[in-house]
Amino acid sequence: MVQRVEATGKMDEFEAIVESVELETGIQDRKQYHIVMNPTSVEVKGATGRMHEWLPVSPRATEEAVPQGSVMDRYLTQVEICVKGAKTCKTIKEELGLMVGKKFRFKKIKLGKDFNGQPAREYSVPVTAL
Repeated sequence: MVQRVEATGKMDEFEAIVESVELETGIQDRKQYHIVMNPTSVEVKGATGRMHEWLPVSPRATEEAVPQGSVMDRYLTQVEICVKGAKTCKTIKEELGLMVGKKFRFKKIKLGKDFNGQPAREYSVPVTAL
């Protein structure tokens, strides 16, 4: 079997301006929010020069309610810490939309739980508004 090694040079922390937040349909018709970030502290080599994050929406979630402890719940908690007034939003889209046009320091954080021996995925999460 080919040995797997952890990637080097990954960006655990970066600063970026959020350009857009859109609800999309992902794999197996699952809903997800696509966040596009314009990095200001690093250069991204790629077609768009942008960072991208896709946040899954639990099948049990609605636009007005998310399951406690879900990836979206934990992400929204961080948004509420960073953005004044986010706690008053009534929908996911409204709350994530408050990030658009603002600059944040993002950090890779595990939001989910390890499952069947597979480690939880890390997401670029806002930790500080700049």
